[in-house]
Amino acid sequence: MRTVLGNIGRLFVGDGTVVEQAAVAVEDGAIAWVGREVELTARAEGAEIDLEGRLLTPGLVDAHSHPLYAGERFAEIALRSAGGSYSEIAAAGGGIGSTVAATRQASPEALAGALTGRLGHWLEGGTTTLEAKTGYHLDKEGELGEVALLAEAARADDVPSLEITFLAAHAPGPEWEGDLDGYAEEVARWCPAAKARGARHIDVFCDAGYFSPEQARLVLEAGRKAGLRPRIHADELARTGGAELAAELGCLSADHLLALDGAGVAALAGGGVVATLAPVTALAMGRTPPARQLLEAGVVVALGTDHNPGTSGTTSMSLVVALAVSVLGLSVTEALVAATAGGAASLGLSDRGLVRPGMRADLVAWEADHEGAFAWSYGLGAAAVWKGGVTC
Repeated sequence: MRTVLGNIGRLFVGDGTVVEQAAVAVEDGAIAWVGREVELTARAEGAEIDLEGRLLTPGLVDAHSHPLYAGERFAEIALRSAGGSYSEIAAAGGGIGSTVAATRQASPEALAGALTGRLGHWLEGGTTTLEAKTGYHLDKEGELGEVALLAEAARADDVPSLEITFLAAHAPGPEWEGDLDGYAEEVARWCPAAKARGARHIDVFCDAGYFSPEQARLVLEAGRKAGLRPRIHADELARTGGAELAAELGCLSADHLLALDGAGVAALAGGGVVATLAPVTALAMGRTPPARQLLEAGVVVALGTDHNPGTSGTTSMSLVVALAVSVLGLSVTEALVAATAGGAASLGLSDRGLVRPGMRADLVAWEADHEGAFAWSYGLGAAAVWKGGVTC
């Protein structure tokens, strides 16, 4: 059945180009035709939907999130606002460890319920694809259970499409305190089971006080051998060489990059690694990644909410787009490309992120008639969302 979305004021294709007074035809969950509406010859066999001059974009892609956890960390957020550092908070019992304790105590039913609620907010806000990490149990059964919970949640129609990332190497579990080498070896052994339960990616927090490049290499190579695609938290807290490791191993993405320097930029560019940036967390941490330098070097940039209980509570990728403009110095066009085609590249997905024939019909109509509204409203609302051609 053919459905036509017509009277589109501006169609943002996803590669930076715009078609005015456009129409899009959808068949069997895919985009069948794109162009100016006056050039459309084959009308709808089913519905014709009038977008009343609104802006239409590809569905947004959140390329970095931690949506599965229990508890809150508001007290430590207040402490950070008063000058407490990431490492000081962790040493005082806060940080990832406090969330691990709360998540281990929560029942699978409670975790699943909280997860479903959060995922619904992402979809309502125009995010049709979400990278979702494990990483708050830090033991074998808990981490594999998180993969299973995410895989089960992904079967629902009213949530974004999920790209599941196995991040058991988020930090060492409390049982492994002081033995990062031993824990990294354990995580490496869990990778085949994570793949079997539904994970598609493998990630490591490679940074000062967490996993070294050598430990990260062990986990990422084991993940790749198990059929998981590697990505990496890199050079966020300090410059530790994560960018070079990402390039060497052919990681899909290196994320955060708040401490990245020119050599790291060159490594990512030479290795064809996507740089996934999280402006909300950059604000929380008080430093920004070299976004302009990355773009000028030819690095593909993606964006993520980095939703997590410690630094970023947002599920709004439209807010992230606004902050990419005001905080990272991207143009509106660059930020929207990063939130669509860039995000798809970060996840190794070739079937979305652009409004072109043959691509998945993941689309969002916005409460605006121009993409400039993203940099004005700080959380622009979605008027309608389609995932695989189905209205959500």
